[in-house]
Amino acid sequence: MIKKSVISAHGHDIIAVPDRQSPRRRAGAMRRGGTTTEARAASLRRAAARPSSLLPLSAPVVAFLVVDRSWPVVGAVAMLALGVLTVCGPAGVLAVIPVSLLAGLSGATSVTLGAIAAVTMVVAVQLVAGTRTPRPAHLWIALLGLLVLLAYVLPAGGPGTAPDRFSDLIGLLAGLGLLAAVAASPPPAGLMARVVALAGAVAAGWVLAAGQREGGRLVGFAQNPNFLGALLALPFVAAAGLALRHRRPAWLVPAGVCVAAMAATQSRGAFVSAAAGVAVVLLQGRRRGIQVAVVATAVVLGTVFPTAIDTVEHVAVGDRPAAELSQNSSVREHVAWYSAKVAAEHPLRGIGYGVFPSYAENSPQLGIYIATHNDYLRLAAETGIPALIVFLVLIWLGMKSPASGEAAVQRAMVAAYAVGMLFANPLANLVVSTPFWLALGCLLAAPASREHPITSALGVKT
Repeated sequence: MIKKSVISAHGHDIIAVPDRQSPRRRAGAMRRGGTTTEARAASLRRAAARPSSLLPLSAPVVAFLVVDRSWPVVGAVAMLALGVLTVCGPAGVLAVIPVSLLAGLSGATSVTLGAIAAVTMVVAVQLVAGTRTPRPAHLWIALLGLLVLLAYVLPAGGPGTAPDRFSDLIGLLAGLGLLAAVAASPPPAGLMARVVALAGAVAAGWVLAAGQREGGRLVGFAQNPNFLGALLALPFVAAAGLALRHRRPAWLVPAGVCVAAMAATQSRGAFVSAAAGVAVVLLQGRRRGIQVAVVATAVVLGTVFPTAIDTVEHVAVGDRPAAELSQNSSVREHVAWYSAKVAAEHPLRGIGYGVFPSYAENSPQLGIYIATHNDYLRLAAETGIPALIVFLVLIWLGMKSPASGEAAVQRAMVAAYAVGMLFANPLANLVVSTPFWLALGCLLAAPASREHPITSALGVKT
């Protein structure tokens, strides 16, 4: 606004009129008038409105801290940067995927916990401020967290002696926090699938080149062969889904790297999980008659040509001795029956989260220190049948609606992980479960976020 003197019936009046100068002319006037300070202040205000523009300024600081080996400060700066990325947009949460893999590589679980805490706190502030909308699924997530915490604090089966009992609790609660954050602020589905596929392929390539062998089976990222196979199954499904849904053969390259590493783990559960994910990619969206026909054909072929099943199993397990496989299956069967019995005897709140291994060791029916090797049975036996029902409701809420495009790949990832939990206990392991929480959180978000295109910083649409 500028002031102008005009002549009226009452004499000279001073009135305010709009400034008609163009922005370019006004900028020139500012430079000529020496208002450099005001221009800098305006630039800072614009940068504050877009926090991502401040991230390059932190690069010299991070470089100095890395050279100086100030790892705690590096972690703090990384958490701050991740929080800023989450403020800038939902895609920032995807940085948790490579962070979890790096944490597994270095054995620094606290780094993943810090990353999830930064993301969760930012989204929580957005929810309180009203910029994000809570979903009905958040009630189920909160209920599951309370049931798990209650089972940990008040174990009915006595105090557990498992050394990783507390870390498992923190891992599961952190996963639920990440699930809640993503359900409120889902990243672009296409970008998420690509990040999972590429990060998994890099991890698979590294572990093939630098991983160790235990009993002829590949291990890496501080995971045993079965958990490593579960870690690689979802990136394989994501890459295969991108290749099949979009007819882009280039995605078969990361899929091939992942399946090669999975074969080296010789994990039967990982191959069954991956096969289930690919089956969902191929069958979803088809007519119900086609789905039934494909499943029936697979069953008939497996019955008529059993050698085909033997061939597939040989590819999956490699050179593992038949006696070892038979004994392993027998032990798992006994543990499954015993854990179901424990769940039936303690149906409401279980024997206590993380208590089952010591409970089984002290039992005359089993007498060995062993986990359930089945996350559904673990939830039922350790936290009670209500907790298992709540968890199944969350999966059903995410899977019940048909998904198309990139969201169909997320649906296949959730299905693959759901099958994988029948053979292991990866739910509380953030190195393995982070992609699952992200994919399920995206599916739990409002359907509108799947139907309308969301443009990310890389121009990827759902």
